[in-house]
Amino acid sequence: LTPADIQTAILYDHFTPYVLMQLEEFGFCGRGEAKDFIKDGALEMGGKLPINTHGGQLGEAYIHGMNGIAEAVRQVRGTSVNQVDSVENVLVTAGTGVPTSGLILGVDR
Repeated sequence: LTPADIQTAILYDHFTPYVLMQLEEFGFCGRGEAKDFIKDGALEMGGKLPINTHGGQLGEAYIHGMNGIAEAVRQVRGTSVNQVDSVENVLVTAGTGVPTSGLILGVDR
């Protein structure tokens, strides 16, 4: 899979700058280009890569990724309150700055 195969992402957002770093580290944009990638609403519903449709760690709860996995499952099932259209693959991360975990959940067709 490549970044182009991901329709939405649940990125660990304990501090805002780490969201930008993850966009670069996972290849959604080049190093130092996250500010340009997001400026036209790319991360919003209807954007190129809606993120944290459940509110993220800052908006929902700070539980080191478990709520992100639950939201990714809802996205691939098509049952999220903030459902992204035509989801086939969701990237989920659970920490930055130290290697913790990341996964991709996808629709099995």
